[in-house]
Amino acid sequence: MRDFDSLLKTKISKRKGGSKVEELYRQAKAANKDISLEELQTLNINDLLEKNIKNKIDNTLLSLWGMLDMKSFVDAISGNTINPYYLNTKDLIPIKDLPEYTYLTDEARILDLIDIKYIKSFELEGITFNNVYLVTYEILDRNNNFRPFVTLLTLNENNEFVEFGYGYDTNDNGNVELFISSYNYLVFLTPKGSIHSPLSGKMTKLKVVNILTSEEISKLYYK
Repeated sequence: MRDFDSLLKTKISKRKGGSKVEELYRQAKAANKDISLEELQTLNINDLLEKNIKNKIDNTLLSLWGMLDMKSFVDAISGNTINPYYLNTKDLIPIKDLPEYTYLTDEARILDLIDIKYIKSFELEGITFNNVYLVTYEILDRNNNFRPFVTLLTLNENNEFVEFGYGYDTNDNGNVELFISSYNYLVFLTPKGSIHSPLSGKMTKLKVVNILTSEEISKLYYK
């Protein structure tokens, strides 16, 4: 599969294999029902790092995966997932506030993590972004298609991940419309890995330096 195929709309899930996030969550909650999200994320991160015995996977990518995968699961349990394909407005309200919440399938309740791509830098409209982590999730829409949801993160001066953009396929045309804090307009991410500016028509091709996929995560547990 090509690096940006995870952005495609599909009838079948693109997530390959599984992780131990649910098992870790159940065990931790049984031992301490008041355990915080941050503590749960730390448990998941440490578990993944311990499984990375030969250090074949970049630890920064692995730590980010552990953090985001646990948050996705907790959000699904609590009804705080954002499923933009069920919304009629641009306001990102959680699924628990949707009229049809009770009837949603599991696949429509969770942002399933598909891959994390590390992009050293890219430039668009005179703005350069460095050390970018492009995170791709999938979630089921109203027509039972798996559709993309993307977030953009970077590391701040305290070595903490901070989100500076997000996007999804608002028009069902195959492109992800990105809301990036540095711009007051949308830019478009294509399944071929190019970002377009609608104002100038300028385009930049994203170069993936490293990628972590759900399949690689699964192999850590199910060899």
